[in-house]
Amino acid sequence: MSLQKAAAAPRNIAGFAWIVVAFNVAVAIGGAFVRATGSGAGCGNHWPLCNGQVVMGTPSMATVIEFVHRSMTGIDAAMVLGLLAWTFRAFPKRHAARLGAVLSTVFMF
Repeated sequence: MSLQKAAAAPRNIAGFAWIVVAFNVAVAIGGAFVRATGSGAGCGNHWPLCNGQVVMGTPSMATVIEFVHRSMTGIDAAMVLGLLAWTFRAFPKRHAARLGAVLSTVFMF
């Protein structure tokens, strides 16, 4: 890796980390919306499917709200795991960024 790329990696990771934080906040707000609208059972007890289906036929509004929130949490989990992997590739052992990435992953799950 060139010196320029090595210097840019932490900046890029920091930017992505802020995007992940913003998306986490959006997921939390979405969860509050699910709770406030009573849509928590919109997909029934079928996880990760929604009412036993991958694609819904004619869903109710509660089903749409719950399905969107479930989708957001899946994307969020992938983003956090991606941040963890990227951080471990970009920073040396015992770097504070690695600890932060591990803690964010632990708190996510």
